[in-house]
Amino acid sequence: MNDLISTFHRLENNFFSMISLNQIDCGNLTAFASGVPAANLNPAIVHHIDELFSRSLDSCNIFYEQPKLPWALLLPEYLDNENVRKLLQNHSLTPNDKGVAMVISFNDDSFSSMKTTLTIKIMENDLQTWSIPLLYGFESTPEITEIYTARHQSASMKNQGLYHFSGFVNDTVVSSLSLSCLDGYARIDDVSTMPAEQKKGYATQLICAALKYALSLNINTCFLEASSSGLGVYKRIGFEELFINHYYESQ
Repeated sequence: MNDLISTFHRLENNFFSMISLNQIDCGNLTAFASGVPAANLNPAIVHHIDELFSRSLDSCNIFYEQPKLPWALLLPEYLDNENVRKLLQNHSLTPNDKGVAMVISFNDDSFSSMKTTLTIKIMENDLQTWSIPLLYGFESTPEITEIYTARHQSASMKNQGLYHFSGFVNDTVVSSLSLSCLDGYARIDDVSTMPAEQKKGYATQLICAALKYALSLNINTCFLEASSSGLGVYKRIGFEELFINHYYESQ
């Protein structure tokens, strides 16, 4: 495993540790429980495979059964093989989605030509407004968004290193994201735009603003995980692919 992939996983674990109520080391994987009733926000992240993997999956399942949380197993492609897939099938876990781990290195000149039409604000004192694009952009529900926002509020109060950005047009919020930082690296999550305001470049402007902020913290490397729909946007900004995460959910 190369250094960038290892660092991606450190930032991944850091983000989910911040927004989770509980987590458990199951040996071959780390399971996070945010309390949000959405599988991708309760990830069990596989970090190695050995003869104890089946036992780790059993422990993971018990961990999520107690609070009755939906969850998703994240399997990096470099650990994927036919034997692993058969084992997951035996545990009633089936492929559901995939995400692309990405990285960018940047400097002061990286965004010199970027024109900003948004009013961009750091939202630590108003996460309710920050959450509005998440609700509509991700086609979520008020219940899920309320719980997820509360997890971010709690994390912000406990951690220096979690930042929330929103972009506004005429005082109306149109786009939001979060930026988490650890040991000189950053990770972007929660990139969302109101449906009526999509394909106008607002997410790109907001991401670039967050990266500029990271530069002010002496950070010049940032990670994120992209969905297939957002891949083109991130590539145009300069993010490069590292590997694919395969998502499995219980049948």
